[in-house]
Amino acid sequence: MNPHDTPTPVNSAKVGVARFVALAGVPLVKPDDDLATIIFAALAASHEKLCDGDVVVIAQKIVSKAEGRIVRLASVTPSTEAQSLARKVNKDPRLVELVLRESDEVVRYRRDVLIVAHRLGFVMANAGIDLSNVEQGLRDDTALLLPEDPDATCAQLRGTIKTLTGTDVAVIINDSHGRAFRNGTVGVAIGASGLLALTDLRGHADLYRRRLQSTEVAIADEIASAASLLMGQADEGRPIVVARGIRMKRHDGTAAELVRSKSLDLFRSSVPDALLRGRRSIRRYTGQPVPDALLEQVLETAICAPSAHNRQPWRFAVLKHSAVKERLALAMGERLRHDRTCDGDHSDAIKQDVTRSIARITGAPIAVVVCLTMEDMDRYPDNRRNDAERQMAVQGTAMAIQNMLIAAHGAGLGASVMCAPLFCPDTVRVAIGLPTHWDPQALVTLGYAANAGKPFRRRPLGDIVRIVGEEP
Repeated sequence: MNPHDTPTPVNSAKVGVARFVALAGVPLVKPDDDLATIIFAALAASHEKLCDGDVVVIAQKIVSKAEGRIVRLASVTPSTEAQSLARKVNKDPRLVELVLRESDEVVRYRRDVLIVAHRLGFVMANAGIDLSNVEQGLRDDTALLLPEDPDATCAQLRGTIKTLTGTDVAVIINDSHGRAFRNGTVGVAIGASGLLALTDLRGHADLYRRRLQSTEVAIADEIASAASLLMGQADEGRPIVVARGIRMKRHDGTAAELVRSKSLDLFRSSVPDALLRGRRSIRRYTGQPVPDALLEQVLETAICAPSAHNRQPWRFAVLKHSAVKERLALAMGERLRHDRTCDGDHSDAIKQDVTRSIARITGAPIAVVVCLTMEDMDRYPDNRRNDAERQMAVQGTAMAIQNMLIAAHGAGLGASVMCAPLFCPDTVRVAIGLPTHWDPQALVTLGYAANAGKPFRRRPLGDIVRIVGEEP
């Protein structure tokens, strides 16, 4: 072909051409700025106009700034937990405190690295909290948190664009994430609206007519990553990109579709330290049923606990049916009411306590009454040793309960312990028909968590540890 000849026009639809444009004229965003107004101004400055099917990709930082997700580290008081972790990861304790507040679980850490499960579900470094490209104070102490609800922000922006222009676009908020098994960061979608963020190709045929078995495409992540090439990571100042010609399914999807369930995460659930530190007491559950296989997995882990003489004194009564849970909850509630009344407590306080107890039991998809039995334990002619033997059975049963809690957390379930059966073992036994030699010790509720639970606080080791025999 002569280089001076006019090229033949390309049919974009046939060859699969997509166009990405980084918009010009985007100002430094401040709290309470209107992102839709900024987008329209940037489109005009770039001589661009939105079309149906376009994807507007927005950098997380400008969304967070507009939403006022800015925190001065000087205003943060680090907890004891944050101070301890900060020493291990070589980070500012105030920053670590913010990370813990924004997270549900510490997944991995070592010096200079802190990986957490953000409350939005993303597994990421430092809960996405950043100090770069943020206007700093005199001491470099301004941190920027992730948007409160990126999916909701995308839906709101998409609706505003539709209302003002009549154009049906998709919106993505992207952020830079590291990856566990590869160096470097890539752009990923942390918010999405107007497209199917995760496309399931299972059942589709490949070039040789073979049916795909496991292929799922994170289309929102692929678009976010391509847009990141234009946005840059330093001082480029191009935080808004418009993509055109993307072949995708239109859908009211969300970036939450891209978050892998913890029960399917093979790379987190086997880390003891992360499991222990990430566990929370969960008292509210969704209505989603717990699969039998998952329950069996939790109970199998429970019986891996050590026990004196390997006598395995634990026994488990599993309550799934609503009627049985309600019968137990009401019986225990009446016993609690009686005891509190005898204590002379105020009737309003008693009613509140009883109502809360009943709700915790009946609101859980599964309740497990954990018991111990002395039938296989040793017997002695004196009370001193018999008491010690029972205490060993109690210890073994308690360790089985701890295993249950850790296994549930690792499987993506929430769990909590109620010790109330200790105050009314006969009531529990009668209510659910337990054998007379099963001694109720606790009730463990299980289900899919409706909230993240409250972070626990622990006293520093210096308050509770004594080194015995230390040299003067």
